[in-house]
Amino acid sequence: MFHDGPKGPTVGKDVQIAKFAVGRYETNLLPVPAGGYTKNFGPGLYEALHKVIQPKEGIPASGDIGQATWDVLWPLLDDYHRWQYRAWKLPVIPKPNPVPDLGALYTGGSSVLYHQLTHNTDYIPNYPAYDDGWVYGRTVLAVEDLVITQASSANPGDAFYATGKSKLKYWYGHLIAAPSVGTSFKKGASVGRIDFQRAPHIHLGIDARPLIGHSLLYGRDGNGPDYTYGASSVGIQLKESLSLE
Repeated sequence: MFHDGPKGPTVGKDVQIAKFAVGRYETNLLPVPAGGYTKNFGPGLYEALHKVIQPKEGIPASGDIGQATWDVLWPLLDDYHRWQYRAWKLPVIPKPNPVPDLGALYTGGSSVLYHQLTHNTDYIPNYPAYDDGWVYGRTVLAVEDLVITQASSANPGDAFYATGKSKLKYWYGHLIAAPSVGTSFKKGASVGRIDFQRAPHIHLGIDARPLIGHSLLYGRDGNGPDYTYGASSVGIQLKESLSLE
């Protein structure tokens, strides 16, 4: 337990129990506040350890509670506080989710994470894709914070390459007009509108290699055939590749 550790002062039930023991070490050394001892390793506990207990016990006066200091405090606990300490467990802090929080390609659509990739992007390897939108002129959205990195073209329509905040790279195809290279967009912002009147859709190719080190699987066999289903969703593939349990 630390008064000023790498992550700041220790906060927890263990600190509260230690305060009880310190309060019993010497009369008025750490008086009980009206609301009881708190769980924060504050200046009162530090001063009691640093200036009184540790010097008296021949322990380096760090003001923190290591094993030597705890050995002094343990006999001062009553049965109830010993039981509390044994029953107490260090809170489990959930690991941050490394899977990027990707949005939808259009308002009301499903997140990219829920889609299966169904086909390759013609003449552009490592950008397996899915089609979405299905309405001519529909507004197409940035699926995460991204920047346009390269102009391109589609048949029919316009296209562009972009790199997302997550490091994922994208190819947006079949737009009426593509934004200029260097333009940045926030997640959910409009990046264009769907072209291709005969069969209107937005084609989204995803290059996941910068994030996970390999390409995503698509189609029934994981590498095609084109326009077949069977690959795990984008979200599941990213989750498994990033070793998130």
